Amino acid sequence: MAAVLTRIRAWKSSTRWLMITGVCIAALAAVAFLPPIPQPEAYHHFADQRSIAGIAHGLDVLSNLAFLVSGLLGMLFVAKAGLTLDAGTRWALATLFFGLVLTSIGSGYYHLAPDNQRLVFDRLPMIIAMSGCVGAMIADRFGGSTAWSLAALVTVGLWTVHEWSVSEQLGRGDLRWYALYQGLIFCVGAMLLLFFPSRNGATPAFVIAGIGNVAAKVFELLDKPIYGLGRIGGLAGIVSGHTLKHLSAGLAFLPLVFLIRRIGQERMVDDTHRPDLFSARHGS
Repeated sequence: MAAVLTRIRAWKSSTRWLMITGVCIAALAAVAFLPPIPQPEAYHHFADQRSIAGIAHGLDVLSNLAFLVSGLLGMLFVAKAGLTLDAGTRWALATLFFGLVLTSIGSGYYHLAPDNQRLVFDRLPMIIAMSGCVGAMIADRFGGSTAWSLAALVTVGLWTVHEWSVSEQLGRGDLRWYALYQGLIFCVGAMLLLFFPSRNGATPAFVIAGIGNVAAKVFELLDKPIYGLGRIGGLAGIVSGHTLKHLSAGLAFLPLVFLIRRIGQERMVDDTHRPDLFSARHGS
């Protein structure tokens, strides 16, 4: 595998970027020729309808704490890392983790009473988190000066949610652009990890985050079959696929969280052994 990566990364940078651009253009062209795709009403009918301590759809709501844990810890360690990370990288990582915190709130709100109106508050913060994740990958590979890409990613992503929401209100629901954005986030993220080396050894952490979120999509699709496994054993159902989706997607970012903590600690220790740099930072 290492030999394959070495060969791929030996290609001209322009060739690698041309491949990424080609995938984006091909996907955009393909989706443009599809008819509008409305949000299926059945999407809101999740398998686990149980209440817990008076909380409707309890496990689907409470499992969003996974996003909150990763998000809060990530924001804490980014703040502690401070100047050991360049400004662009800090912004991208902060956007990712703040997006996870917002996702825990928005998704919890949606799952209390699922419908299209509440789904907007689930998807908007997910866009922020997804944009921050790819922005962090770019900064990890090319430096904080590429932080401008984060603004573009967030803007386009939020537009896709707005476009879907407005189309639903007008009675001609169209999920195409939101689905395209989500799909390209996965594809472009994977290509960035494959084509370009990390400056901070962060590739394994990003890979785990990606695998966790791919698994989350599988859990989402298997929501009812997974919940039905309990009934096979004569039980009432133990956990649904959608609950596992939240746990998988949220907790998959913990390796990145602890990598940031370690990088911050190592660089702070390194600086204390360089009096010239440490003094300059404090203006003495």
